[in-house]
Amino acid sequence: MELILSGKHLEIEDTDRVLAQKLADQFAQDYVKLNSLRLVISAEHGQAKAEATLTGKNTSLNASAIADSVPTAITSAAEKLDKQMRRYLERLQDRSMQADPQLKEKIWTSSDLKLPDDAEADIFE
Repeated sequence: MELILSGKHLEIEDTDRVLAQKLADQFAQDYVKLNSLRLVISAEHGQAKAEATLTGKNTSLNASAIADSVPTAITSAAEKLDKQMRRYLERLQDRSMQADPQLKEKIWTSSDLKLPDDAEADIFE
């Protein structure tokens, strides 16, 4: 997974880079079809703000968090992304388990598929 880390009005420290890389690796391990994690860290009014965008196949999730320190903001934004991703996957799974009523009417029953008795005799001879 690609990690894009940038800062606005703030120098990104090595500890923050390591934390962001660790979180990106965790996302890549937990969720298979993810392409990139973009983190933008900024300083506003004495607080750190982390904006995270997680992109993957057919999905794009956004989260932001404001905290007193940069690591806390990064961790909080990552937790929000994880929660959104779990909800998204649960919703996909729920929808895939529901039967489509129109399609259900079109499905043949076993009685529709039965051959006449004399045709069965020809097949098995």
